[in-house]
Amino acid sequence: MSEFRSHAVVLRTQDYREADKLVTMLTRDEGKITAIARGVRKIKGKSKALVEPLTLGFFLLHRGKSLDTLIQGEIVKPHRKLQSDLVLFSYALYFCELCEASLPEREPAPEIFDLLLTALQQLEHDSSAMRVARCFELNLLEVLGYRPLLEHCLHCGSESAPFRFDPERGGIVCAGCPVAAGSIPVSGAAVAVMKRFLENGFYRLTVCAVPDVLSEEIKRVTSALLLNATGKARFKTMGVLQSFEEMK
Repeated sequence: MSEFRSHAVVLRTQDYREADKLVTMLTRDEGKITAIARGVRKIKGKSKALVEPLTLGFFLLHRGKSLDTLIQGEIVKPHRKLQSDLVLFSYALYFCELCEASLPEREPAPEIFDLLLTALQQLEHDSSAMRVARCFELNLLEVLGYRPLLEHCLHCGSESAPFRFDPERGGIVCAGCPVAAGSIPVSGAAVAVMKRFLENGFYRLTVCAVPDVLSEEIKRVTSALLLNATGKARFKTMGVLQSFEEMK
């Protein structure tokens, strides 16, 4: 079958040739794909808005040998609030960048598709973008098979804080046990928040208070695990997000 239809979120775009764009999108049915949107740089209106980053659309595409071709589409949700706010837009692009880095081409990933949509929706309404980001990172890691082990010490089973997080073994180690080089200090409070995020996801996330110091602890843990999961130590959007977080 040379054509297929699917809901998809536009992750990013890139100018291509004189009038085209390369559109990387996460589809519900076929995972991450890259398609050519021909002539889109010379048109205005809905057709151009259809390939804006963060747009959720329903697309008709033609399969190609290396790249697909976007034939037509319909905007389902443009996420205008995210696109019009620099801070929210940057966080949303970070979520998209994580999804792109985590997935091979054309491998169905419906859980990640749904997780991304939920995170973008939460980002529109939550008063703390950092809180949404930490929750998204942890739940993405779980889907990818990198859920951190937080219930007790990897060595002795102790549940008493403080801990250090061992990125290589993916779990916490208590103060009484030897730790590997590169382990990360993590408080009992940060462990409790991470467990809550993994158990409940975005459900009632707005009632979970996450002070900046805890968000920073959790970010160090998720960054180490994302390196293991994606092979990338930094993402393009991280520098921008760090400047926002330091301004708080």
